[in-house]
Amino acid sequence: MHPVLYQSDALTLNSYMIFFLLAWVVGGSVFYLEFRRLGWELEQMMFVMGGCIIGAAAGSYLFSVIFVGWAEIPAAIRAMDFSGKTILGGITGGFIAVEYTKKRIGYPHSTGDAFALAIPIGHAIGRVGCFLAGCCFGTRCHLPWAVIYPQGSMAHLSHINHGFLSATSMASLPVHPTPIYEIIFNLTLFGLFYIARDNFKVRGSMFRLYLVLYGSFRLLEEFIRDDSVMPETGIMKPVQWFLLIAVIYFGRSYYNNELRTDPE
Repeated sequence: MHPVLYQSDALTLNSYMIFFLLAWVVGGSVFYLEFRRLGWELEQMMFVMGGCIIGAAAGSYLFSVIFVGWAEIPAAIRAMDFSGKTILGGITGGFIAVEYTKKRIGYPHSTGDAFALAIPIGHAIGRVGCFLAGCCFGTRCHLPWAVIYPQGSMAHLSHINHGFLSATSMASLPVHPTPIYEIIFNLTLFGLFYIARDNFKVRGSMFRLYLVLYGSFRLLEEFIRDDSVMPETGIMKPVQWFLLIAVIYFGRSYYNNELRTDPE
């Protein structure tokens, strides 16, 4: 854990913020390079990218309100603290904003395949910031690759609040390194999609497949994420039900567009 990369009397560089911004720069660059490779219209894609940025930011905070609570959001915005953001809200908000933008500018084609490359690589970079900041930590475990967070970290304070540790403890209990899991998964997705990007039959299918694969991964990962607790009643968190619906919907869409063979 290394929440501050650099600090002086005049400047503090927060790890999460640096990697969050780097994620947008790299992801945006990949999106640009991919749509240029595909020969898509530059001016229209700039409008699409702008809509995506605005929608992703709004969606992230909206999901924070829905799934975390609204009380801390205004202070976080004033402090430019993005550590409470959620990638699920960003993807959802960005998706809605892109569709709205395309409708406004009269662009009828899917742009998702370029985002299917940009989002995983940006997400992987952003999760480095999560790991360094100590957020998005996992549940307790004793696997060889488990990590221990230092005193004052979110995991450490959570374990004290739940009575797992005494207030004098100097570190958290070993937990799943969930940000590392996400980094590995997203880099794998990026690599697979980069190799297979010209092999899909229908434009937009790669993005639908991304939503199905990441949605399925995240649904399962939520069972071992400890930054949000399981409900007292029910078998899944609210966000998991949202993910399940999304996976079923986009899975069906992917099958109908890419895999189903219509009878002659």
